[in-house]
Amino acid sequence: MTTKARRLLVVTSRYPFGSQEAYLSTELAELRRHLDRIAVMPVRPAESPAQHSVPGDVEVLNWSLLSTHLLQRATRTFLRRPVRTLRTLGPLIASRDPGRAKNLTVAIKALALADWAIENAIDHIHAYWASTPATVAMIAAEVSGVAWSCTAHRWDIYERNAFDAKAKSVSFVRTISTRGTTDLAQRMPGAAGRIVELRLGTAVPPTPIFTGGRREPFRIICPAALVAVKGHDDLLRALARLRTWGVEAQCTLAGAGPRRSELENLVTQLGLGELVEFAGFLPQGMLHEWYRAGRFSAVVLASRADGERAMEGIPSALIEAMAFGVPVIATDSGSVPELLDDRVGRLVKTGDTNALACALLDLYLDPGAAKERARRAYLRVATQYDAATQMQKLAATLNKRNTA
Repeated sequence: MTTKARRLLVVTSRYPFGSQEAYLSTELAELRRHLDRIAVMPVRPAESPAQHSVPGDVEVLNWSLLSTHLLQRATRTFLRRPVRTLRTLGPLIASRDPGRAKNLTVAIKALALADWAIENAIDHIHAYWASTPATVAMIAAEVSGVAWSCTAHRWDIYERNAFDAKAKSVSFVRTISTRGTTDLAQRMPGAAGRIVELRLGTAVPPTPIFTGGRREPFRIICPAALVAVKGHDDLLRALARLRTWGVEAQCTLAGAGPRRSELENLVTQLGLGELVEFAGFLPQGMLHEWYRAGRFSAVVLASRADGERAMEGIPSALIEAMAFGVPVIATDSGSVPELLDDRVGRLVKTGDTNALACALLDLYLDPGAAKERARRAYLRVATQYDAATQMQKLAATLNKRNTA
């Protein structure tokens, strides 16, 4: 049976808590225009206050991973629908794909969510990430009797969390890159014909600020979590090389993560202490204000490509910078080349610190050319990554494929 998706439940990894998934604020604000109601439930919410601004009328279910409240709801679900519950959990337990242990840790929460979905007449559940968020969405949807779908991003495609079980019931899987589409089709063949490529959306300002002209000091920013895949080591070494060429770039590292102490030590070793600022996590709104003010000459990502689970998808950080008219430099990790080429920015090989330093030097010496690339980048994002257009397409897909 196909019905219109008007009341949507979105399962996330941590959003709006934690520092990741900032793009969801923009996507949900646009998607809300097409639906009557949206509620969000993070699988593993942090204890700290929300890090991201949630659109005003979007509800957040701030449930812990396990509590008396969840046990009561999960028990009620099982007593009311024992056959559906066992029929849903069975394939996950019997799955030959990875993820059984992780999935069992979220089963109680998923059953509790099924109870909430029935209580609130939810008619579609969508998960961001094909890993445990999709597990929660699948269990809650199948037990409550509604359709479910998910967005597959990057490492979750290669993790293959219970893909054999999920492929049997998922109404569609959204991918955000062509590479992701191809790789998912190989790893989830059971979902053939139900993979839909829809890029991440960003809010595109009508009047971007195109940075131009020689500016002192030369300031760049790297908006990325302090984790290994983001390649901060390579960026710092490129800055040190740039300094030997007589150019001192002031670099803001905007992000939190487990590698901060390690990177601080590297900054000291390279003698960059007065040039590198560890800004920690920055709210998306603050970052955008800095872009509007023309604070930086470039946004730089030096991401690594160390196997399937340690590479980029299409980073929202680059899309947002291009939308604001800020020149971008990035490495060719993962799906980045689908967004970026030398017409709209500077693309260098992963791990090539000399090439990265040369790209920074070129931008510094020829800001006029950088400004022209930024103009073309803005047009690319406006035509291919505009959130209003992408979420209109996602809403249409939700309605078209809302078959439970």
